[in-house]
Amino acid sequence: MKKLASEVTSSIRFLNLNKLQAFTLEREVVGASQREHSQNDCYVGHVSLLDDNLEDIFNFFIRQRLKVEECDLFISLSSNMDTNIVEVPSVVNQMLKFIDCKLTMSFTVLSDAK
Repeated sequence: MKKLASEVTSSIRFLNLNKLQAFTLEREVVGASQREHSQNDCYVGHVSLLDDNLEDIFNFFIRQRLKVEECDLFISLSSNMDTNIVEVPSVVNQMLKFIDCKLTMSFTVLSDAK
C-alpha cells in the first residue's frame, strides 16, 4: 500500500529589490535569503512565513518603501497524488492582513521511486 503524503510551504517573495535592500533583508529578517535575478537588473528576496517573523517582514516592507505589486505570497504544494485538497497554512492569511499582495501557487506531483 502506498503512503499518501503532501507538503505545503509558504513564503513571501520580494521581486524587485536593489542590492542594498537585498542585503538588508538578510540582516533584518531571520531566515531570509536573496539572489540576483538572472534576467532583470534586480534581486529577489525570499522568506519562509512563520508566526515568529511576520512583524519583521512587515517592518522591512514598510521601511524599504516597497510596493505591493513588487511582492507575492508563494505557496508550494508537493504531493504524490495528482488530485488533492490541502489547507493553506493560516500564517498566509495572517500575512495578507499585513501585506495584501498577490498569491502565487506551485503544485508538484511526486512520483513514487521503485
